[in-house]
Amino acid sequence: MSYLTGLWLGPFLTFFPLSLLGALFIFGCILTWFEQHRRLTRKTGFILFALVVGGIGHAYWAATTQWDSNLVIEADAQPIFLEGTIVAPVRQTPDGLILLVEATHMVKQGEEQMARGRIRLTWREPGASTLIYGDHVAFMARVREPYGTMNPGGFHYGRYLKRQGIHAVASVQGPEGIRIQGSPEPTTRGFILGVVDRWRQSIHHAAVSSLTNPALGLFLGMVLGEQSYIESDIRDAFMASGTVHILSISGSHLGLLALLIFAGARWSLRQLPTVWLEQLSLRLTATRFAVLITLPAVSFYTLLAGAEMATVRSWIMIVVCCAGIWLGRERNLVTALALAALLMVLPHPEAIRDISFQLSYLSVAAIALVVQARKEKESNLSGLDAAFPTEKPTWLLGFWQKVVLAWLMTLAVSLTTLPLVAHDFHQIPWLGLLANMVIVPFVGTIMIPLGLLSGMMVLVGGGGILPLASLNQWAFDWLAQVVMILSHVPGAAWYVASPSLSSMIVFWGLLAVVVAMWHRQLIRWGCGTILLAILLWWGWSPRTGWDPGTVRVTFLDVGQGDATLIELPDGQTVLIDGGPSYRRLDMGRAVIGPYLWNRGIRRLDHVVATHPQWDHVGGLPWVLDTFEVGQYWDNGISRPERFFSRLHLAVKSAGLQEQTSTAGTVIVSPGPCSLIVLNPSPRQGTEQNVSWTVSSGKDLNNRSLVTRLECGLHSFLFTADAEQQSLNELLQVSSGLSARIVKVPHHGAKSSLHREWVNRLQAEAMVVSVGVHNRYGHPAPEVLDAYKQRGLPVYRTDRDGAVWFIAHLGSDDMIVRTAREGSLLQVQAGPRMWEEEWGNWTRVWNR
Repeated sequence: MSYLTGLWLGPFLTFFPLSLLGALFIFGCILTWFEQHRRLTRKTGFILFALVVGGIGHAYWAATTQWDSNLVIEADAQPIFLEGTIVAPVRQTPDGLILLVEATHMVKQGEEQMARGRIRLTWREPGASTLIYGDHVAFMARVREPYGTMNPGGFHYGRYLKRQGIHAVASVQGPEGIRIQGSPEPTTRGFILGVVDRWRQSIHHAAVSSLTNPALGLFLGMVLGEQSYIESDIRDAFMASGTVHILSISGSHLGLLALLIFAGARWSLRQLPTVWLEQLSLRLTATRFAVLITLPAVSFYTLLAGAEMATVRSWIMIVVCCAGIWLGRERNLVTALALAALLMVLPHPEAIRDISFQLSYLSVAAIALVVQARKEKESNLSGLDAAFPTEKPTWLLGFWQKVVLAWLMTLAVSLTTLPLVAHDFHQIPWLGLLANMVIVPFVGTIMIPLGLLSGMMVLVGGGGILPLASLNQWAFDWLAQVVMILSHVPGAAWYVASPSLSSMIVFWGLLAVVVAMWHRQLIRWGCGTILLAILLWWGWSPRTGWDPGTVRVTFLDVGQGDATLIELPDGQTVLIDGGPSYRRLDMGRAVIGPYLWNRGIRRLDHVVATHPQWDHVGGLPWVLDTFEVGQYWDNGISRPERFFSRLHLAVKSAGLQEQTSTAGTVIVSPGPCSLIVLNPSPRQGTEQNVSWTVSSGKDLNNRSLVTRLECGLHSFLFTADAEQQSLNELLQVSSGLSARIVKVPHHGAKSSLHREWVNRLQAEAMVVSVGVHNRYGHPAPEVLDAYKQRGLPVYRTDRDGAVWFIAHLGSDDMIVRTAREGSLLQVQAGPRMWEEEWGNWTRVWNR
């Protein structure tokens, strides 16, 4: 624990050096006090202090040396030729492959040079081409730095990839996108992983040709660890039911499978004739025989699943437990947990910050506590039984005791991991207390063995069809139906704001006190009451940061798209657009939802879809399905594309009426603020264009809804994707030329640069909603230069992250904040160290 604490603190050394040194000094003083009062030996105190310091040093070293790369990463870089070796199992998706390539050579501007660094390469539409671990490949691609969105309290995918040691991302398309150069002389490890990769792909192709969704996605996810085939509604159902952890191959899968194989092997050996058993026991006991069968089987499953971090952790713990059984020692989950943690963090200290790492070890720690408490209780009862013999319990009583133990374990795991689940997934999965008791044993003892058996039959018998396909289809479909039913229980999907770190620490501290002082009734009930109050507060997640006298406008960072949240002084909320939605990343789910929950917003009074383009309305279906919405506004134009069909269905499912808006439509009024539509003009209205077909993106952009918000002395102009035609019409309207804050039209595209409109614009600041490394080159240099010549500051979501403005109705004061301002800065050694460190503490507090 001391070493893990040091690892967790290590990366903060560059941001809070003085504070960490002070904390180490205080920790040393505390250890000294314990030593002087003979509550701790000097040797133990020295070891504890050395472990914390060693952990900090290890994490700091890893954080400052992992970026050993010379890959050319520039915002406007041209494609470069690269060669490298695949150094991880190949991941298959419905539309391609995902590779991790260790670069060896690159050619830039005709010059060949050595290269180093890891690239996450996406190969779309690869055709019939296949790749495996260890293959040497060559490709031409534009290399980019891992990127993500920056929003208050949001998840940054780019930083996550960097923590995994990935230096760059790239993508290629088509069967000719990658050229296979062959495989270098493989090492033993490379040979084994290459063979397992071929096996995995054989099972994958057999499953794809034999199963249909949702069974296909669940089979691939639970048996092979491939998550991309699981449909979003199925994943949401598992999340709502509190059973989402079984979609990935984790400790529950591997542990139950190991238990099943161990028990089956030992039972099978014991069925041999007595004479054989007597001869065999001289060399090998039934228990040791079961260990010899269990370890290879579990190891094979770990490799087949791609040896992901969570799976490897579980495998290490199983190996430690089996080693204890082989040596005849009592199995100790705490020892296995500590050893597995040490073996994982020594080569990868950044793993301690991974959510799966944290959830895994908190879960096992909770189970260990329950098992230990159970053992102590049984030992006490056995002493009483010796003095007062009782009758042997019936099988029914034994079964009931096992059910109670399983529920206690589920309760312990759920309570211990609840703060992390609430923080990272914005949910309190209360339904999992019951659902896991049924679903986890069913999955671990029936479905996973069934899926593995089918996979083994593919490898042994060959062929492109999955054996037992109909049985797998029925079982996994049945699981999906059960989980879907559970997810529709009222209140199952209970979304909350991310708890603060301080409240999480208090929660875990009180939980530890309850466990340690269970025999003290007053302490138990007192701490339990406070725990319940914390849970109720998290579940309530009241509206925070809202002042009735202010208006708050937030331009969210949704990549290459638009999404703006307006919070009005009277409590009303307006969402303009919802960003894009990709196959595996929906900006409504990933950005808008978490931001609304963290603000305590559960209802949107108005949702405005400026125009039916994917980068503006792709994330709205999820928002409409998840949040209560008062009114829905659009420009009345329909499109045949799939994303618009999803949006139209979501509007109907929410019981909303599509309200068509044209110039002059008042969306918000009366009250302290008004939101009025300025474009399109009535002659472009949808009453005469219900069956109108979009002839070009330009026409669609010019028909997008341009709105203006006015709140006392403050005004905001939201220009959507207006191009020159729409901006020319805004010249005729006085309100289309004046606003304190103006959103730059069409993400700063050159086609939306209207010189006269820019020159006559009366504004104080501009905001560009644009994605990092977007393929359109937005914002165009000409556009930025035009606003620069006017002396207008320009905020950009690709550079500044989310941008929000807070204005008070009673004055002309306006506060501007950006997500980037909350990023911690490295403290440089010198006389200003404390001042720089205090700035970081201020940023943490403001979060």
